[in-house]
Amino acid sequence: MEKDSPMGSLFRRQFSAIALSILLSLMILIGFPARAEAMKALKAIAFDPGATAVNVAAIYETTPTTQKSTMKSLKSTNKALKKAPGFAGSAMLQGDDGTRFIVLSQWQDLASYQAAIATPTAESSKETNTEKATAIAPSRTVVFEISKAQTAREGLVPAVKGKQAVVEFSEFKLKAPEDQAKIVASAEKLIPATLLKQPAPQSVVLLNSTDSTDVALMANWNCTADFAEGEKPAAFDALDAEVAALVDVDEHLYNVVGIMPAEVKKPKESEES
Repeated sequence: MEKDSPMGSLFRRQFSAIALSILLSLMILIGFPARAEAMKALKAIAFDPGATAVNVAAIYETTPTTQKSTMKSLKSTNKALKKAPGFAGSAMLQGDDGTRFIVLSQWQDLASYQAAIATPTAESSKETNTEKATAIAPSRTVVFEISKAQTAREGLVPAVKGKQAVVEFSEFKLKAPEDQAKIVASAEKLIPATLLKQPAPQSVVLLNSTDSTDVALMANWNCTADFAEGEKPAAFDALDAEVAALVDVDEHLYNVVGIMPAEVKKPKESEES
């Protein structure tokens, strides 16, 4: 067999290096869309007790026949709020019994939220008179603070992730504001037992309203695949007997139909350099 010349061997090594470089470049380029899709799928809003964000629950009463149109209207309104100063994210929760719809939004502070709902957006200014006349207002709006949050695994931040998430939201409506501390203490005791239910939720968040009218427990499952066909999560346990009479309980199961994180502004060229 004829031996390779030094020049031929060098040419083959250079050619192999170039081919490998091209192959790696193609793999990176092809990988970018998948990575972007993965990041898109990971949209979430967090409920970190250490954060200073204001949490607002806009609660809408619906019926099985009106829920779809309510959701369509609220998606448009919610999208318009994304550019509002102080907006930190939102989740849209559709009650599986057709009687509720909740928009959970987070804001830098209460003033940001109040300014956003008081100021007509560019989207709303394009609406026709008919659309304006049928605009949907929430039956109740509750501003919550995070009292406590716990996850199934240590080290995680409680969050609602993706459009496949399932949320159980139980409100304890106080009959007297001065009883809020008792209700919060009793509701907090339910968190460990809730995390042991099967299928186990990823997190449980305890919320208390800033006007002392409401306390809420929110359990979150990140994917409907956690449930067997026809299976639903178990309800929260009852409050302590001595405080149960102090509230009206309103518990519903929700499917997450939209997650909208805060808009991330790209830095200007002058800031990048």
